[in-house]
Amino acid sequence: MAIIELNNEEINKYLDELYACFPTGREFEVFLNSFLSALGFEEVVTTQYVGDRGIDLTCMKPGLDLNGTDTINYYVQAKRYARNNKVQAKEVRDLKGTTKRDRNGNILSSNYINILITTSSFTKGALDEASDNPNMPVITIDGTQLLQYCIEKGIGFYFKPVFSKNSIIALTHPEQQVSSAMATNGEYLVEREITANDIRAKILVIPQIIKSMLDESADQFPVVFCGIEKMLNIDKQRRYFGGITEFYRKFGLLTEDGAFISKKAKWKISDAKIIVDIMQGE
Repeated sequence: MAIIELNNEEINKYLDELYACFPTGREFEVFLNSFLSALGFEEVVTTQYVGDRGIDLTCMKPGLDLNGTDTINYYVQAKRYARNNKVQAKEVRDLKGTTKRDRNGNILSSNYINILITTSSFTKGALDEASDNPNMPVITIDGTQLLQYCIEKGIGFYFKPVFSKNSIIALTHPEQQVSSAMATNGEYLVEREITANDIRAKILVIPQIIKSMLDESADQFPVVFCGIEKMLNIDKQRRYFGGITEFYRKFGLLTEDGAFISKKAKWKISDAKIIVDIMQGE
């Protein structure tokens, strides 16, 4: 389903309405229980309101290891703030300190990630604090991102179908769906959506058919993304490419205000290069 982007006026209107849905911070925490479950987190628990030491929810998500050895634990803090009340760097710093140890001084977990979710936004200092230590990561989700996730998952939004004649016609002329920057030699092998989760994780997940054609001894590959070539690193399990963020920004998948715009892409291998092109209309 294609979703038309909200303008700033609409975003601010919905942010105010979202904030008003939660009379207290507790209601916001309870809402996030369902919200995180919808995002694919498992074992989501809203902690006791008294004595939670700043950890409002806990959850986990298994990694790609089928045995569960890549399971990551998450400690979540909720900030029900009005739109003009931004989360400060000190609050991010306090969250880091809180999740190191429990009230008895025991280390909570050596395999965890902090998440701080607010109905407002973060100061630059808060965002810098969240990313300054890769060994103690803090994922930040502001009000705008929260709205985008809700739209993607159909949480709190109803959608009225809007007919697009051009989209129907494009399906009858598949050669017109791809951008002019595409390479002309060779056939595209597969389509795959670059999801909001891929963009958030700053990775480009590799389709299986492409993966099977790659040199198993190489740790870098030339990737031509919408006409621009760059050598990209592949992860050890050969699941995805890294170093893709600048492409996501350049081609509108990652906006200046931090929104993630999922789009479909076509893949092929041509002249020993991996060709990835965004489909028009996506």
